[in-house]
Amino acid sequence: MSVFIQSAKQISAQKPLSDEWFDYPVYYEEPRVATINPDFAPYFSPLMARRLCTLQKRAVALSRLTLQEASVEMPDAIICGTGLGCINNVEKFLYSIMKNGEKFLQPTYFIQSTHNILSSTIAIDMKCRGYNNTYVHRGASFENALLDAIMQFEQGRVQNVLLGGFDELTDDYYKFLKRTGIWDFKTGESPKKKCFASEVAVSMLLGKTKNEHTICELNDVELLHKPTHGQVQETLDTILAKAGCALSDIDAVLTGLNTHAENDKDYHHAIDRFFGDIPVLQYKHLFGESFSSSAIGVYVALTCLRKGYAPAILSADKDVDVNRVKRILVYNHYRNNSHSFILLSSCSK
Repeated sequence: MSVFIQSAKQISAQKPLSDEWFDYPVYYEEPRVATINPDFAPYFSPLMARRLCTLQKRAVALSRLTLQEASVEMPDAIICGTGLGCINNVEKFLYSIMKNGEKFLQPTYFIQSTHNILSSTIAIDMKCRGYNNTYVHRGASFENALLDAIMQFEQGRVQNVLLGGFDELTDDYYKFLKRTGIWDFKTGESPKKKCFASEVAVSMLLGKTKNEHTICELNDVELLHKPTHGQVQETLDTILAKAGCALSDIDAVLTGLNTHAENDKDYHHAIDRFFGDIPVLQYKHLFGESFSSSAIGVYVALTCLRKGYAPAILSADKDVDVNRVKRILVYNHYRNNSHSFILLSSCSK
C-alpha cells in the first residue's frame, strides 16, 4: 500500500524551521555543535516553558507546525524514535542523587528522564488519545518508529501518523562517546570532509492518501541486522520490484558518510558494488552525527524531491548539482550493524 509524507519540519545545526540550508548552508569547524533553537516564546506560555526541557519544547513546537503545514488538527497516532531521550534531565537526576545522598530529589527530572516522555508530551499538548509509542534502539530508533507507522497503515488502524526523531547531546555524554571512539571524526580541509557530533529534532506527518500538501511517496522501508552482501543485493532487488522500477531509475543515493573510517567503509563498498554510476549524496557534514541522524536524512531527501534537484553541497563525489531528482534511496547504518534502506519518490509529474 502507498504511504505519503505530507509535511516535515526540522530543528538542527542548520537554520531551524527552514529550508535555507539548501541554498545557504552553515559549515562548522567544531567537533561538537549545539542545535540552533528557534524562539520558543510564541509556542509556550511562561508556565509551560518552565515545565518543559529544551528537547520537549523542540518536539512540541515541531509537531504543531508539522500538523499546521498539512492542515491536520489531530493525528491518529504519534510515534517517536529517540536514542537518548532527554539525556540532559537524566544526568541532572543522577547528579542530584549523588550530590544530595538520594534525598530531596526533583521528581520532574525523574519523570522527564523516561524516553517516552517525548511522545507523551506531544500527545498531552494536542489532547491526542490515539496510538502512542516510542522506540529506543540507539541509531536505529527512527527506522523502527517508521516501520511501526507503516504497520499501523497496513492494518487499517490510522489515516495519518505524526512521526518524530528527537535527540540531544550533553557535554558529558559527548566526552564518553569521544573516549570510546564511536564518533571520532576527521577534519579535512573541504567542508565535505568534515563531520561533527550534534543534536536533531525532526517531525513529519505520514498520510494514507495523496493530497495538495503531499511532498513525496514513501515507497518502502527495509531494516537489516548485520546483512551479508547477498542479503543487501536481495533487499535492493525487493525494494525496486515493489516500487516497479529498476536501479537505473534511482536518481540519487543519500548515504550516512561521516568521515569515520569504520562507519564509511560499508558505504564505500555499497557504492562500488551496488550503486554503479548513480550520484551519491551525503548530509552529515551539514547536520552532524546523532542517534536520530537518519530522521534528518529522510528530511534532506524529501526536501530534494520537493525542490526537484539535489544541490552540489550534498554531492559526495562531485561538486555539481543533480539536476533531476524523482527517486532517492536513503541508505544508513548504525555502527555497521543495523542497515536501513528507505525509498522515496516524487509525486509531481
